[in-house]
Amino acid sequence: MAVITRDRRTRRDMYRLIRNLPPEDVEKVASYAAFLTYQRNLEDAEDLWVTQERRNEPSVPLRDILKEMSLN
Repeated sequence: MAVITRDRRTRRDMYRLIRNLPPEDVEKVASYAAFLTYQRNLEDAEDLWVTQERRNEPSVPLRDILKEMSLN
């Protein structure tokens, strides 16, 4: 899944930075971006797995959690 940058200016600035890199650095950036995407997908899959595991557990109101953590 590609990272979507909503801010056109930021996307344009990122494109300019990458366009001006030497080819070997562009390859490094692309490799790192692929790694980050892979990591995000793994985390998403883990989140889905945990959600399915806990599907039948009773829910706890947020105010109770905040009170327990002394954040309320």
